Amino acid sequence: MRRWDRQRGSARSQWLIFVAVGAVSAGAALWLNHPLPAHDASVLHVVNAASSAQPALALNKDMAAGASMAGALPASLDGSTPPHLPTDGHGHLARTRAVRDFFDYFLTTQNEISSATLDALVRRQIAAQLDGTPAADEAVNVWQRYNAYLTALDQLPQTSSTQSQSPSQSGAKLDLDALQLSLDQRDALGTRLMGEWNEPFFGAESQQQHTDLARLRIASDSSLSAAQKAARLAALDAALPPETRAAHERARQQQAALDAIGQAQKQGGSLDTLRAQITQTLGPEAAQRVVQMQQADDAWQARYADYSNQRAQIDKQDLPPQQRDAQISQLRQQFFTNPSDAMRAASLDRDSGSAN
Repeated sequence: MRRWDRQRGSARSQWLIFVAVGAVSAGAALWLNHPLPAHDASVLHVVNAASSAQPALALNKDMAAGASMAGALPASLDGSTPPHLPTDGHGHLARTRAVRDFFDYFLTTQNEISSATLDALVRRQIAAQLDGTPAADEAVNVWQRYNAYLTALDQLPQTSSTQSQSPSQSGAKLDLDALQLSLDQRDALGTRLMGEWNEPFFGAESQQQHTDLARLRIASDSSLSAAQKAARLAALDAALPPETRAAHERARQQQAALDAIGQAQKQGGSLDTLRAQITQTLGPEAAQRVVQMQQADDAWQARYADYSNQRAQIDKQDLPPQQRDAQISQLRQQFFTNPSDAMRAASLDRDSGSAN
């Protein structure tokens, strides 16, 4: 999902949950998607920056200054701060997942700007943070490797949705062998193209994906009784590292909260109902953040509705296309002074077939 307005119902719910509980792995539900940003890394970074401790504010200000020196960010990243590229204390790039997070932040704009512009943007941002250190050239090298990996990944057969069906089945089921092949191919690409960066970029994710596949195999094994399946699943969980078990628990909390929000929205529940449901799942502080985000989004939707009504009046005037487009563009700027809000409105206009 690259443009979140195109799937704004489910995306909005996920966005609220990311704000409420913080960014964690998307888990089994998204584990075979391409590794680019689980739902807008820019949003996740803003959330993390907003909820971080006070000592981090000085670092964020320095990073924001560096971003300004490196040039304006694309509209969809407006108001956010690029993640920090870590070093090892000796001027070299630290081999951590944070480096991938930096690249993924900018990759969220790949449908907004050209590949050449994206490449130039990333290089400028690297220089803004690391210029004059060996880490700068190292980061450019990793960026090139990552791009080669993503390009090769796009060329792999899409086996994640492979299904098989026997004459006795009324529905379809996942082809677990095809899923295994997909994982193995991804692992091989990472080893070949990312080298020593494969583990920090994809190690934890790959481990979770293989574990998820093992769980699927256990759950689908008709030769096992319910008790045997439960015992094997418990043993599988017990063998996981503590941090992985903690991540799974956070993922379960996220899903429970997503279900609660989805149910409240389906029923047309009030904000008080939404607050009560999220409080039960995640606690009062998370519920307050979700409600605040819901209120902000509701206000934006109301503003867009007012804008749409006035845009419809322009449409009725049967103006020449160029004049019509100019008036709609001016109207949009009046309603949405923030460039990212204006881009969101334009995207909705295109979806409705009313855009200039």
